[in-house]
Amino acid sequence: MATLGVRFSERTILTLFLIPVSVVAVAGIVANALFPTLIADAPSLVPALTTRADRLLLVAPLVPGELFLTVALVRELIGDPLFYLFGRRYGDVGIRWVERRSGPDARWLRTIERLFRRAAYVVVAVWPINVVCLLAGATKMRPLAFFSLNITGTVVRIGLIYYLGDLLEDPLRDVTSFITRYQWYLTPITFLLVAFSLWEQGRRGRGPVETVDELQAELVSAERELVDEGTVRRAVNGPEYRSDDETLSPQ
Repeated sequence: MATLGVRFSERTILTLFLIPVSVVAVAGIVANALFPTLIADAPSLVPALTTRADRLLLVAPLVPGELFLTVALVRELIGDPLFYLFGRRYGDVGIRWVERRSGPDARWLRTIERLFRRAAYVVVAVWPINVVCLLAGATKMRPLAFFSLNITGTVVRIGLIYYLGDLLEDPLRDVTSFITRYQWYLTPITFLLVAFSLWEQGRRGRGPVETVDELQAELVSAERELVDEGTVRRAVNGPEYRSDDETLSPQ
């Protein structure tokens, strides 16, 4: 970011990260809450709202191939560069932030970290989820390698989902027909499940959307924790995290 010669404040960088990430998170919530209705009335919106493989597989037979592949691919790739750049910027602090945000799921996250250490390129190509993209940035994976593997792996993943959808079209249409028939019964159930999940996350302080101030405070806390442990490292493109509004440029 700083190599472009533009000096952005801390809040500006975090805002540029949070806005698209929050939009994507809200889109996923909407997809989960209204999934039966979307299946019945607007299946083409599903690949635009969510990256979940089971959701995409169900709508693959219902959406024209070109539209499905294009929209699903773009949707998959929106968050990946953001988390990669975030990881490059904040290094170990970014990793610790994700670990703390994961709460009880942190053990699963450490498993991903171990896999990444053993076969980083393979993991990026096969499983380019947000935390993997952040790890790629934090461990200084070269941009060319990351984006090549990330895009290739995502194209293969979407292609496989579409192929399976075509292969299993008849049973999948049976499932979607059932969902369509009972959508007015199923949608309240999915809506309540999502509402409960959001309430539970909020109760634990891990809501899917947060403000710049909250993110800033969490990064400061994560850095202090790493400093206490003596394990914090400087991010490749900038200084260790600062809590004020100093501009971010290479030191």
